Amino acid sequence: MSIFEWFTIFLVCSIGAMVPGPSLIIILYIANTKDFISSVIASIGHGIGILIYALISIFSISFIIKIAPFTIQIIQFIGAIFLIYIGSKIIFIKSPDEQKIDQKLNTKSLLESFILGLTTSLINPKVIIFFTSIFSQFLDDDYSLFTKIIMAFLAGIIDTTWYVLASYSVNLKTIKNYIILNQKLIFFILGSILIIFSIYLIYSSMIYFLITN
Repeated sequence: MSIFEWFTIFLVCSIGAMVPGPSLIIILYIANTKDFISSVIASIGHGIGILIYALISIFSISFIIKIAPFTIQIIQFIGAIFLIYIGSKIIFIKSPDEQKIDQKLNTKSLLESFILGLTTSLINPKVIIFFTSIFSQFLDDDYSLFTKIIMAFLAGIIDTTWYVLASYSVNLKTIKNYIILNQKLIFFILGSILIIFSIYLIYSSMIYFLITN
């Protein structure tokens, strides 16, 4: 692959990661309700999910979508229910005075953050479509297995880096103090956005099955 092609993939993946969506909301939620380390772990989990989808996209997703398009709708429906659950948790989050926060980092808390980050990326069907559209423009049968794996790892690393930077930014004193003062309103808005987005996903998947049946 040429340097221009690598740069194009890097640029497109960066833009895709930076577009606000459910993943950003959940990573910022973890950063503000737990700690920076937990949000970093969640970002790594999310990046691994992106890596998995990138690998699937590179090797087989186009074929899967052609022979079983309903698979995307099933993932979308299940993912939407999960996002509604997360959205409701965000809306009804307790204020710092009401929370009993354990400042000690423990394996269970970090594992939960990792799983949440990983799950958030895996349940988003748009990630599949996004990477399929990107890599289909660059893939060639002549490319080695190593080149294809590096393409997928590049996507995962870019995603992880972006969410770590986003987590760090909200932990800056000025921004963090503002969020703490307006926490209930901010998380009510973010949680509502998640739920509305999830309802849309459920609606679109139901419409798909009604039309196809």
